[in-house]
Amino acid sequence: MASSLGLSFARNHISYFAIPAAFACAHIPHLYSAVASQGAYDNSNPRALKDNIASASTLDEETKQRLIRAKRASENNYETIGLFAAGVAAANQAGVPTCVVNILSWGYVGFRVIYNFVYINLGGIRKTHWLRSAVWSLCMWSSVGLFVAAGIYSTKGDYQYELEFENI
Repeated sequence: MASSLGLSFARNHISYFAIPAAFACAHIPHLYSAVASQGAYDNSNPRALKDNIASASTLDEETKQRLIRAKRASENNYETIGLFAAGVAAANQAGVPTCVVNILSWGYVGFRVIYNFVYINLGGIRKTHWLRSAVWSLCMWSSVGLFVAAGIYSTKGDYQYELEFENI
């Protein structure tokens, strides 16, 4: 199925576009927490945002907790994006079928969107803590899956090469 841009999920390496999309998933919660914090963000000391939100007198406790969770979601996204981007590159380089790389790559992005929603909006509900961990696990398995697929396909290529070489 081709898009209006001429891109096909099965034929085109749209997995590379998942990397900036993953960056957006990481940065949007940060922007949300900075903008919604009503002046708690200090560009000269950006790493103090969580502390500034916690001590802000203009925010109610529920809002403070939601904004801190948004900042933490952003940090968690940034912590995992390197593994994901390397996985995309490894899978594409190893010749993993385009459809597989695209599904795993965009699956990661989709799970990151869900993770952000669950962490920010449901993180204050103690009974749903398992959901955040489950979605995080799906994100990580998507990244690991890219490396596993790269390993399988690069090994498959080496094995075929060795067989051909032995028959000479």
